[in-house]
Amino acid sequence: MGPFLLTLAFALSIVNFAVFLLLFRKQQNNYMFFTFVAIVVSCFGHWLLGFSESVDGAILANKINYLGSAFLPMLMFFTLAEVCRLRIHPVVRVLLIAFSCFVLFLSFTVGYSQIYYRTVEFVVQSGAGNYVATYGWGHDVFNAMILLYGVLDIGVIVHACLMRRLVSLKNIFAMFALQLVTVSSFFVSRYMENDMLCMPFVYLADQFFLLYISLNVKWYDIARSVMQSLEKDNTNAFVSFTPDGEYLGCNEIALAFFPKLAVCRVDVAIPDESEMGAVFNPLLKQVESGKSRNAFKFWFGNRHFRCSARTIPLWNVMQICLFRVEDDTSVQMYVDTLGKSHNQLVKVVEQNAQAVSAIQEQMIVGMANMVESRDGNTGGHIKRTSQVIRILASEMRKDMAYGRMDSFYDALISAAPMHDLGKIAIDDEILRKPGRFTDDEYEQMKTHAEKGAVIVENLLTGIEDPFFVQLSKNVAHYHHERFDGTGYPQGLRGEEIPVEARIMAVADVYDALVSSRCYKESMSYDKAGDIILSGMGTQFDPVLQKYFIDCEPKLRDYYRTVEH
Repeated sequence: MGPFLLTLAFALSIVNFAVFLLLFRKQQNNYMFFTFVAIVVSCFGHWLLGFSESVDGAILANKINYLGSAFLPMLMFFTLAEVCRLRIHPVVRVLLIAFSCFVLFLSFTVGYSQIYYRTVEFVVQSGAGNYVATYGWGHDVFNAMILLYGVLDIGVIVHACLMRRLVSLKNIFAMFALQLVTVSSFFVSRYMENDMLCMPFVYLADQFFLLYISLNVKWYDIARSVMQSLEKDNTNAFVSFTPDGEYLGCNEIALAFFPKLAVCRVDVAIPDESEMGAVFNPLLKQVESGKSRNAFKFWFGNRHFRCSARTIPLWNVMQICLFRVEDDTSVQMYVDTLGKSHNQLVKVVEQNAQAVSAIQEQMIVGMANMVESRDGNTGGHIKRTSQVIRILASEMRKDMAYGRMDSFYDALISAAPMHDLGKIAIDDEILRKPGRFTDDEYEQMKTHAEKGAVIVENLLTGIEDPFFVQLSKNVAHYHHERFDGTGYPQGLRGEEIPVEARIMAVADVYDALVSSRCYKESMSYDKAGDIILSGMGTQFDPVLQKYFIDCEPKLRDYYRTVEH
């Protein structure tokens, strides 16, 4: 069993090293690379030891093991310092390398002197070759080296936690866990005299920790590299975040614009209640909701900023959100100056536009009233349904989760009177017929939806905004579609029906229920409400149910005023 486990550990160490080279070959941390090399060499030494058959073979394998393990604590320390952005003085670096070389030299004296091991005896444990030794003072130096680097590592970690806010806490804790697992496992397995089988798997755990840290380091390196590549001849600030809103870093210009970014820790979301959170968190929410096509503009301090956002893909899985912030205070002040001298002209233009819009609206409502005057069954229907739409919209505006802007509801209210314009093309004998239609008459009546869409398009195209034209067409064309797909004219189902038409359908049917017609009496509000609610999911969009429930008392109040 022992040789198999050692072979597995050695093979996995090579696989992990290959993964590291594949994913992080361009990463700048060379100590991480040499740490992986040292682990592979140590695992190779343990593997040779497991297949040794004599004391000489065990000593040779152990020396190969020390080629890696003598330098591994030092390399992990240098890696930790790089991750925590702590510069090691060159003299200290040379002394530590010399110390590791000295420990390696002491380990190579085994078989020639009693400095490192006083005695060495070959044994077989768990089917694998091993040795039992009594230690000399040279081995005490190796143990002291392990403790020394443990203390140094803890010092670097504490310093990074307290002083280095641009260091990822995830990386710090991962490095701490790596050191803790490695050192404690070494001494425990040495005490149990089973380090030959245990330590290769401890080294594998180290590799997994290092792969995780490399992933994070690459993340932050990309964020820094992007900003560094943009620094030449740059006058703009750059601030980067993860998709989850965790702060990644910024350039020097950003620190000049927003000094309090210097106290924000990377790898942590900036609190909403903080000054920087109030600036960037709303921008992040807009990016997340997809509302980031246009530049964001905001005042901070005495400056006006223009901010654009872009996302940078990472391995086609994750992405970094990068804000480019430009100080356009001078431009804004110039615009404000022009605006003050231009205000009167703007007011005149706005007044003219409002006058034209009012004429257009009167024309549209006039046509709708003309249609209604021909229809002996629906007197006052246009006015009432328009008010129902207004009341429904007032409730829906309160719910930002519905995802519609005020401009949508304003357009819907304006378009509501046009929903039955197509009836102008229906023959008088059918339109003014008292009582119910025959099947043929009903089929002709149903054509008013398609005809209404054509009339609206011809009436508004080139005069109104294209968005309003399309919304008005949809209201006229699809307000008789049903959510379950059994409506007309096209039998659309669910979200295939434009949302404006789904809302119009509720208003249209509710008014028909609570209003009297020549062929029926008005229905009680309770019964009409029950019919509307029972139709949610079949005739109507079920998402609209809560809005209808919330506004039903207001609808009843309105219709009571109409009754009087």
